[in-house]
Amino acid sequence: MRLLLTSVALMSIALVLASGQASAATLNVCPSGCPYTQLAPALAAADSGDTIRIGAGTYDGGSTIDVSVELVGAGAGRTIISGGGPVLTIGEFGASTEPTVSIEGMTITGGITRSSPESTPFTGQEGVFAAGGGVEIPPNADFSGGATVTIANSVITGNRVAPSDTAPFGPPCPSGPCPFAFAGGGGIDSWGTLTLANTTITNNRVGSASALSTLASDAVGGAIVNRLGPLTITGSDIHGNQASATGPNGRFAEGGAITAFGGTLTVSNSSVTENSAALAASLPNSVELLANGGGMHISSNVSTATISNTTISGNSVTMTNTVGDTEAFSGGILVDLDVDFTMSNSVVADNSVSSVTLAGSLGNAEGDSGAGAILGTISNTRFTGNTVSVSSSAGDATALAGAIIDFGSIANSVISDNHVHASSPSGTVFAAGGAIVVDEPGLTLRSSEVSGNTADASGASGSARGGGIFDAPIADGPPGGPLTLVNSQVTANALTGSAGIPRQGGGLYIQNLPLTLTHSVIANNSPDQCSGC
Repeated sequence: MRLLLTSVALMSIALVLASGQASAATLNVCPSGCPYTQLAPALAAADSGDTIRIGAGTYDGGSTIDVSVELVGAGAGRTIISGGGPVLTIGEFGASTEPTVSIEGMTITGGITRSSPESTPFTGQEGVFAAGGGVEIPPNADFSGGATVTIANSVITGNRVAPSDTAPFGPPCPSGPCPFAFAGGGGIDSWGTLTLANTTITNNRVGSASALSTLASDAVGGAIVNRLGPLTITGSDIHGNQASATGPNGRFAEGGAITAFGGTLTVSNSSVTENSAALAASLPNSVELLANGGGMHISSNVSTATISNTTISGNSVTMTNTVGDTEAFSGGILVDLDVDFTMSNSVVADNSVSSVTLAGSLGNAEGDSGAGAILGTISNTRFTGNTVSVSSSAGDATALAGAIIDFGSIANSVISDNHVHASSPSGTVFAAGGAIVVDEPGLTLRSSEVSGNTADASGASGSARGGGIFDAPIADGPPGGPLTLVNSQVTANALTGSAGIPRQGGGLYIQNLPLTLTHSVIANNSPDQCSGC
């Protein structure tokens, strides 16, 4: 009897082992000679733990992945998943559990998303909320997260998102409640845990940039929208993505490449380049309107954000208005308050902000932070060639911070050759902080250089202040704070302007705020060195 029981036990163990081996099958997909010629049937047959190998070729998109699998292509230039809206959905909206999925060696392209599973629960109708042109990772049942997804050695390109309908959810507009319609995540919309490694996300479009419609009031995250879980990007290139909104509905354009609404963000050894956020508005001053974050917008609900060994360059924010005011800011990166933010060993260069009230508008134009509003700890980083250009056809024009609005600390860094320009033929012009505008609670520069920056004011009246650094309260703007310079230099910065416009603080303008200088130099600035010191 003891021998019989042992034999039965051994047979049971063998069956369990056999079952485990069967659950880790490999399913092959290729144009011919494989069990599957398309991805969708292979996904329908797959069990958790399986690997789906996809050979060279182009395959139909529009598939849902609801089990934990590995998708392995023959290389981004050889395996192409195309079409659908989104191309791939990973997980299921409202599911109690979500899968863990890895994707490697393929291109995800041609997705067109006009409505998302969230649209009806969020807005009461289809087509108002559209997100995830290439990849959609929907939220789970309790909105605590979504699928866990890793995308490596792949390309996500040429995907588009635009809503097909609106709902009257906005603030008062001239004809009633402003229409609301959301477009986001041209490449990826993620409610889960997302890791991108050695991946390119390029040429994705949301909102009016999609050429699908101009209904969107809110266009965000031309490449990626991240909502709840961690987003980790390493060794990746995110470039040429666009988020744009136009009149009559357009009110917000944010995050030309990345908008992070929550979770955490880690970016390393990567590049975020040539992305844009654009708003062409036609609404009055009573309606809130914003364009920001040409490269990234990191919202206050993100607990921690770390950027290292990364280039953020050539990104842009543009805003125009034919009726009321314009407000555009943070050409490279916008970090909201309450984010624990760190940047190191990086370059933020040649980003731009343009804020223009057009003929017919009596509104004012404001623009700031060509490189970005970057609030936190910065080290070993170069800010160069960033610009802010503001003009108003009939109102006032205010241009601030050619490079950054900042509080916290900057160490071992260079802030050079950044520029602000404000112009108006009849209104008051104000240009300040060719390099830096200090925000509350203050800023410490340590072993850093602020040089070759300019602020220019062109108009009948106004002022130009702080060719290098501006530290003073601004109405509806940064309140300033204590400024400390340690082993740093503020040199060769300049203020320019129309005849009769006062220019103060070629190197530094500070007003009624503490200033501490330790082994630091303020020299060779024009027309003076420091005002208020």
